Amino acid sequence: MPIRLGVVPYLNALPLHWSLRGQSEVEIVADFPANLGARLQNGEFDAALLPAADHLRGIGDGILGDAIVGATREVRSVLLFSKVEIERIESVALDASSHSSVALIRIILGDFYRLQPDFFNHRPDLAAMLHRADAALLIGDPALETAQNCAALHLYDLAALWHHFTGLSFVFAAWTAKSGLENRGALEKRLDEARDVGETQISPIVAANPLGTSLPVAVVESYLRGAIEYRLTPAHRAGMEEFGRRMMRREK
Repeated sequence: MPIRLGVVPYLNALPLHWSLRGQSEVEIVADFPANLGARLQNGEFDAALLPAADHLRGIGDGILGDAIVGATREVRSVLLFSKVEIERIESVALDASSHSSVALIRIILGDFYRLQPDFFNHRPDLAAMLHRADAALLIGDPALETAQNCAALHLYDLAALWHHFTGLSFVFAAWTAKSGLENRGALEKRLDEARDVGETQISPIVAANPLGTSLPVAVVESYLRGAIEYRLTPAHRAGMEEFGRRMMRREK
């Protein structure tokens, strides 16, 4: 049977699995990050690029290797768009596609700004979201695309805010194993090697445009090279531990 991997349908993950595409012994399935945890628990995947929040909540059987989607300072694709300054936000519409990003905005507004806004889930449509709320959380490619033309709004990068208040890097997603995964070491090695190859292939990935983004090539290449980090360093581990402590404290 092929190795089944769950991935997210966003540009930022392409360097992690690009070199595995087309390999007969690997099946890659894309789904929104918030859906991957349940599918991993159901045994649909051998491993999934799981939101860090789900890993920290005990979903799956631990992180595989050190290939991640992370950031230090700006991530550019997890953004809060607001009609008012952040200190005045009273309501937030959430694109709930990622559990990590939703948990992070609650921590930032609650722990760092001492705010208790109303939160509600909404499909990722900025105009409709801001019709109902002071601010809107968008993630992934929709956030990156929307940010190209939003001069009239206040724009806040969640990874940059996290770093500003904690001094730490942030892990948005990491390869996570299913329970009872066999040949764990071999899959870890394969995923880390795929990341290593992907980091050297960013220009061909951008040129191929497998997700059909309308973003300019220069914007995508700068994003993948300059914002997204793919290696789990001690700074990322420390950030993930701090995120987990704050998230669990709020969820007690």
